[in-house]
Amino acid sequence: MRLPRPNNYLIANFVLWSLTYLIVTARMLADPAPHAGDMAVRRLGMAVFGFLACLLIGRILSALAEQPMWRRIVAAVLMSVIGGFAYSIVNYAVFYLVLPMWSVEPLSPVSLAYTASMFFWTFISWCALYFAIRYEEELKEKNLRLVASQALAMDAQNRMLRYQINPHFLFNTLNALSSLILAKENERAERVVLSLSSFLRHTLEKEMPDKGPLSDEIEAQRQYLLIEQARFEDRLNYVETIPADLRDALAPSLILQPLVENAVKYGVARSNETVTIEIRAEAANGRLRLTVTDDGGDTTGQTTPKLGLGLENVRRRLDLIYGKAAALTCGPRLPHGFLASVEIPLERI
Repeated sequence: MRLPRPNNYLIANFVLWSLTYLIVTARMLADPAPHAGDMAVRRLGMAVFGFLACLLIGRILSALAEQPMWRRIVAAVLMSVIGGFAYSIVNYAVFYLVLPMWSVEPLSPVSLAYTASMFFWTFISWCALYFAIRYEEELKEKNLRLVASQALAMDAQNRMLRYQINPHFLFNTLNALSSLILAKENERAERVVLSLSSFLRHTLEKEMPDKGPLSDEIEAQRQYLLIEQARFEDRLNYVETIPADLRDALAPSLILQPLVENAVKYGVARSNETVTIEIRAEAANGRLRLTVTDDGGDTTGQTTPKLGLGLENVRRRLDLIYGKAAALTCGPRLPHGFLASVEIPLERI
């Protein structure tokens, strides 16, 4: 039986206030005072209050996790100041207002500020512990995503052998070649053979990295669509809009293959008209957007369809490689066609 994963935040919080309680209690025992037992109990109650206050601070910092680091630090300092004053006021009430053991002067602003300054460091220490634990967890998560993405990249190549470079696709390609040869269109047949050879070499012989130049990704899709053009002839038109300065951008290997195949399968194959498939690359604000569109079929009144195996595979790979920094958007275009867009951080070779 697998044990549940410990909550490092709770453990750190508990250790912090346990040590605070033990240190203060030990200091009091070194110089015995009247009502020591009663004070120890009340001090334990204050430790519980501090523990709960730090839980609340942790929740707030978690809610601010997507904010810039400087804002989280400012929030941590402000909450530590508030925590110090709140702890001081409650501490005064617990020891000197509720069943007081001896009479004391009312809490002055100077005394309150002095006590709050001492406990400020306890709360700010908790915030520092929180940031350290979160950084460690994010680092571990990043390493796990890296390992998982490497495994999934190899799995993606195997998936392509199953449902992208499958016997049905090869049969259609060979059938198209046979038709071209019988029609004595040798030049077109030769182009298809060369395209098929180039595509298979790119996808089968090369060791596929996690990421590669966008130019290689576009070349693979170009060869794939040249083969499909042999099947559909004038019914398939291919357009690519790739700025020259983005050809060295990094993209996950074969990330566009399921999107392009989806456009061929549902756009071209189901239409009797000429269908244009376009691959477009755009960059803005440190982000790279890769879009595959087609104008086949009537999508008026349709809703966004459920992701198929290929598109779901794309989403899984993006999530493992980039986490929340990547997105897959897909849906029908009005009045005709389908759009699938991948948005990732802009990286270069």
